Amino acid sequence: MLEGVEGLEERAWPGRFLRIDEAVIAVHSLRERCVITTFDPDTLTQDKGVLRRIYRDFGGKMTLNCWVVEPGRVEVGDAAGLLEGYEHSVAPPPGGRYA
Repeated sequence: MLEGVEGLEERAWPGRFLRIDEAVIAVHSLRERCVITTFDPDTLTQDKGVLRRIYRDFGGKMTLNCWVVEPGRVEVGDAAGLLEGYEHSVAPPPGGRYA
C-alpha cells in the first residue's frame, strides 16, 4: 500500500512506472479479483458480498498487474512515486504471471 494515493487514483496507472527507492515497477493492467478475496485472513470466514461489490462497483478489477523492471531493496517507509518519460526494454512476464 502506498500512502498519499487519493481515492482510486491507481486505476489510471496502467502503462506507467513506479519508483520505490532504487526499484522500478512497471504497471501493466488492472487485475480481476478471485474468490480468495471473500475470505477474512484472520478467521477464514467467507463473505461473498465482498466479491459481488468488487464486480458491481469496480468491474471486478481491484488491484494492479505489475512486474519489476529494475530490482532494488524496498522497505516500509521508502519514498515512492510515478515516473515521467521512463523507458525500458524488460518485457512483461510470459503468460501473465505478474507479481
